[in-house]
Amino acid sequence: MTTQLKQSWWRRLVDDPGVLGRMRRQWPWVVVLVLVGLGLILIGLRAWRWGAGLIGSAMVAAGLFRTVLKDPGILAIRGHRWIDLCFYYGLGVATIVFAVIVPNS
Repeated sequence: MTTQLKQSWWRRLVDDPGVLGRMRRQWPWVVVLVLVGLGLILIGLRAWRWGAGLIGSAMVAAGLFRTVLKDPGILAIRGHRWIDLCFYYGLGVATIVFAVIVPNS
């Protein structure tokens, strides 16, 4: 009984084995997905530099989530954290750099 009292309300919701508990554990992925979606909308509105920059920023955010969080949910693609970090940071920075240096045609 004392163990349940020490748990926070968020931890009880996250540890729920049901569908809602599994969905709550994936909030970092949802944040990244929303940022990518907004970037795609900007690209569709012909603001491709801003859209590509936002998609690159979403990848950097995924790297930050993978760095800071103990359980980042589905963002933990591989078993080795450093591989994920190289992928997320590398792809994010490369996308932002390309969005900045590609000339207008």
